[in-house]
Amino acid sequence: MISTVLDQRILTIAFDRADKKNAITNEMYLAAEAALLNASENDDVRVVLFKGEGGDFTSGNDLVDFIKNPPSGDMPPVLAFLLALARCPKPVVAAVNGLAVGIGTTMLAHCDFVVAADNARFKLPFVDLGVCPEGGSSLLFPNMMGHAQAAELLLLADIFGAEKANKAGLLNEVVAADDVLPLAEKVAAKLAKKAPNAIRKTKAMLKQSYLSELEARLAEEIFNFRALLDGPEAKEALTAFMEKRAPDFSKF
Repeated sequence: MISTVLDQRILTIAFDRADKKNAITNEMYLAAEAALLNASENDDVRVVLFKGEGGDFTSGNDLVDFIKNPPSGDMPPVLAFLLALARCPKPVVAAVNGLAVGIGTTMLAHCDFVVAADNARFKLPFVDLGVCPEGGSSLLFPNMMGHAQAAELLLLADIFGAEKANKAGLLNEVVAADDVLPLAEKVAAKLAKKAPNAIRKTKAMLKQSYLSELEARLAEEIFNFRALLDGPEAKEALTAFMEKRAPDFSKF
């Protein structure tokens, strides 16, 4: 589930499903979207802080829920969440411990300050699931880290650590696991005390050259994702997941 706390003008949004490593369901995407939309309009909110409960940030999509409720319609929950995050006019801070898989990694490119544990683990498993990346990563990652690094992370889909994530530009600080949330909260508190209109205008100007293109790419990625999801490669990958075996793409 998603839990929220507003304190000292900081809205903390937590992936709160520790028993499932904070795997995200459609219901959770909609709840997170609603929290972001509220934060965008609520003058009592100066900063948004994302975190995960129970030692992990998020293990990405809940694949069981995902298989039962794949993206459909013009505005599936995952796209609604990503657009709300991309459009959020207020600073977004993330505190990353443990696993950050799939959208748990791609969403970091939309955050303004990211603190991660030195033992955090990141993975972009899209091609291994027979689908394409989401979260605007096909646009943001090459611009952030160059084509070679983006291709390595998105095409090989290997697990990588905080050092590589930091060098790729996804992180601002890497600290010991116990220090992640305190530092993220310290940064959020510092931002919350600054001139709010100046902060928002600065963030808007930082994003104005690419926000429209990003919004279009977010939708395009989900469209392609959905098309691939109906294909034989994704069916093999998801069947293999349910059967707890490696997928076999040799016949495609």
